[in-house]
Amino acid sequence: MPKLRFQTTIQRQPDPIYQLLLDLPGYKVWLPSSNMYAETVLTSDYPVRPGTTYVDRGQSSVMQGEIVELEPAKRIVFHQVTNPQRRSWLASGLDITIRYTLQPVAEGTRVTRELILHAHGLFFLLQATLLRLIRAENERILSAMKSYMDARVS
Repeated sequence: MPKLRFQTTIQRQPDPIYQLLLDLPGYKVWLPSSNMYAETVLTSDYPVRPGTTYVDRGQSSVMQGEIVELEPAKRIVFHQVTNPQRRSWLASGLDITIRYTLQPVAEGTRVTRELILHAHGLFFLLQATLLRLIRAENERILSAMKSYMDARVS
Protein backbone atom coordinates (compact mmCIF):
# COMPACT_ATOMS: atom_id res chain seq x y z
CA MET A 1 0.00 0.00 0.00
CA PRO A 2 2.14 2.90 -1.26
CA LYS A 3 1.68 6.33 0.27
CA LEU A 4 2.74 9.42 -1.64
CA ARG A 5 2.98 12.99 -0.36
CA PHE A 6 3.22 16.22 -2.36
CA GLN A 7 3.39 19.80 -1.14
CA THR A 8 3.39 23.34 -2.46
CA THR A 9 2.81 26.82 -1.06
CA ILE A 10 0.22 29.04 -2.72
CA GLN A 11 0.07 32.80 -2.14
CA ARG A 12 -3.58 32.72 -1.07
CA GLN A 13 -5.53 32.14 2.10
CA PRO A 14 -6.91 28.61 2.61
CA ASP A 15 -10.58 29.37 1.82
CA PRO A 16 -10.18 30.23 -1.91
CA ILE A 17 -8.06 27.08 -2.37
CA TYR A 18 -10.66 25.01 -0.52
CA GLN A 19 -13.41 26.46 -2.76
CA LEU A 20 -11.34 25.65 -5.87
CA LEU A 21 -11.02 22.03 -4.74
CA LEU A 22 -14.76 21.78 -3.98
CA ASP A 23 -15.71 22.94 -7.48
CA LEU A 24 -15.21 19.55 -9.11
CA PRO A 25 -16.72 20.45 -12.52
CA GLY A 26 -14.59 23.64 -12.48
CA TYR A 27 -11.32 21.71 -12.51
CA LYS A 28 -11.25 22.01 -16.31
CA VAL A 29 -10.71 25.78 -15.87
CA TRP A 30 -7.39 25.39 -14.09
CA LEU A 31 -6.27 21.81 -14.77
CA PRO A 32 -5.35 21.03 -18.38
CA SER A 33 -6.10 17.54 -19.70
CA SER A 34 -3.52 14.78 -19.53
CA ASN A 35 -3.46 11.03 -20.18
CA MET A 36 -4.72 10.51 -16.62
CA TYR A 37 -7.19 13.41 -16.38
CA ALA A 38 -9.69 14.93 -18.80
CA GLU A 39 -12.68 15.98 -16.70
CA THR A 40 -14.57 15.58 -13.46
CA VAL A 41 -18.35 15.21 -13.58
CA LEU A 42 -20.61 15.31 -10.53
CA THR A 43 -22.99 12.36 -10.29
CA SER A 44 -24.87 13.71 -7.28
CA ASP A 45 -26.48 17.06 -6.56
CA TYR A 46 -25.07 20.23 -5.03
CA PRO A 47 -24.10 21.25 -2.46
CA VAL A 48 -20.86 19.28 -2.36
CA ARG A 49 -20.68 17.44 0.98
CA PRO A 50 -19.46 14.12 2.37
CA GLY A 51 -21.13 11.47 0.23
CA THR A 52 -21.04 13.59 -2.95
CA THR A 53 -20.15 11.32 -5.88
CA TYR A 54 -18.36 12.06 -9.13
CA VAL A 55 -16.62 10.48 -12.12
CA ASP A 56 -13.03 11.41 -12.87
CA ARG A 57 -12.30 10.64 -16.53
CA GLY A 58 -8.95 10.42 -18.25
CA GLN A 59 -7.78 9.10 -21.59
CA SER A 60 -6.52 5.94 -19.91
CA SER A 61 -8.90 5.53 -16.96
CA VAL A 62 -12.28 6.23 -15.41
CA MET A 63 -12.47 6.58 -11.63
CA GLN A 64 -15.68 6.51 -9.59
CA GLY A 65 -15.21 8.91 -6.68
CA GLU A 66 -16.78 10.12 -3.48
CA ILE A 67 -16.01 12.93 -1.08
CA VAL A 68 -15.56 11.26 2.29
CA GLU A 69 -14.49 14.15 4.52
CA LEU A 70 -14.73 17.94 4.49
CA GLU A 71 -13.36 20.37 7.03
CA PRO A 72 -13.93 23.89 5.64
CA ALA A 73 -10.72 25.64 4.57
CA LYS A 74 -8.64 22.86 6.19
CA ARG A 75 -9.15 19.41 4.68
CA ILE A 76 -10.84 17.49 1.86
CA VAL A 77 -10.64 13.72 1.47
CA PHE A 78 -11.61 11.93 -1.75
CA HIS A 79 -11.91 8.19 -2.36
CA GLN A 80 -11.72 6.87 -5.94
CA VAL A 81 -11.86 3.40 -7.49
CA THR A 82 -11.38 2.20 -11.05
CA ASN A 83 -13.48 -0.90 -10.71
CA PRO A 84 -16.21 -0.47 -8.09
CA GLN A 85 -17.82 -3.79 -9.06
CA ARG A 86 -14.64 -5.79 -8.29
CA ARG A 87 -15.86 -9.12 -7.00
CA SER A 88 -12.75 -11.30 -6.91
CA TRP A 89 -9.10 -10.96 -6.06
CA LEU A 90 -8.33 -11.52 -9.77
CA ALA A 91 -10.13 -8.37 -10.87
CA SER A 92 -7.80 -5.48 -11.72
CA GLY A 93 -8.31 -2.05 -10.29
CA LEU A 94 -7.05 0.88 -8.28
CA ASP A 95 -8.40 2.13 -4.98
CA ILE A 96 -7.05 5.59 -4.15
CA THR A 97 -7.60 7.89 -1.19
CA ILE A 98 -6.56 11.52 -1.73
CA ARG A 99 -6.27 13.90 1.21
CA TYR A 100 -5.73 17.63 0.79
CA THR A 101 -4.63 19.53 3.88
CA LEU A 102 -4.52 23.34 3.84
CA GLN A 103 -2.31 25.03 6.41
CA PRO A 104 -1.89 28.82 6.71
CA VAL A 105 1.76 29.91 6.58
CA ALA A 106 3.45 33.33 6.30
CA GLU A 107 3.65 33.03 2.48
CA GLY A 108 -0.02 32.01 2.08
CA THR A 109 -1.18 28.39 2.36
CA ARG A 110 0.80 25.17 2.41
CA VAL A 111 -1.15 22.66 0.34
CA THR A 112 -0.37 19.01 1.07
CA ARG A 113 -1.77 16.30 -1.21
CA GLU A 114 -1.41 12.78 0.18
CA LEU A 115 -2.29 9.64 -1.70
CA ILE A 116 -2.79 6.10 -0.46
CA LEU A 117 -2.88 3.59 -3.30
CA HIS A 118 -4.18 0.01 -3.32
CA ALA A 119 -3.58 -1.81 -6.60
CA HIS A 120 -5.40 -5.07 -7.36
CA GLY A 121 -4.87 -7.78 -9.95
CA LEU A 122 -2.88 -6.78 -13.02
CA PHE A 123 -2.55 -3.24 -11.63
CA PHE A 124 -0.64 -4.67 -8.68
CA LEU A 125 1.85 -6.24 -11.10
CA LEU A 126 2.21 -2.88 -12.87
CA GLN A 127 2.44 -0.92 -9.63
CA ALA A 128 6.02 0.39 -10.11
CA THR A 129 5.12 1.87 -13.51
CA LEU A 130 1.80 3.20 -12.21
CA LEU A 131 3.54 4.89 -9.28
CA ARG A 132 5.84 6.81 -11.65
CA LEU A 133 2.84 7.99 -13.67
CA ILE A 134 0.78 8.83 -10.58
CA ARG A 135 3.70 10.73 -9.02
CA ALA A 136 4.13 12.83 -12.18
CA GLU A 137 0.37 13.48 -12.39
CA ASN A 138 0.17 14.63 -8.77
CA GLU A 139 3.10 17.00 -9.25
CA ARG A 140 1.36 18.34 -12.38
CA ILE A 141 -1.91 18.88 -10.47
CA LEU A 142 -0.27 20.86 -7.66
CA SER A 143 1.80 22.89 -10.13
CA ALA A 144 -1.32 23.78 -12.16
CA MET A 145 -3.23 24.71 -8.99
CA LYS A 146 -0.36 26.89 -7.76
CA SER A 147 0.03 28.65 -11.12
CA TYR A 148 -3.70 29.30 -11.40
CA MET A 149 -4.14 30.58 -7.83
CA ASP A 150 -0.89 32.60 -7.67
CA ALA A 151 -1.86 34.36 -10.91
CA ARG A 152 -4.99 35.62 -9.15
CA VAL A 153 -3.27 37.22 -6.13
CA SER A 154 -4.56 40.76 -5.70
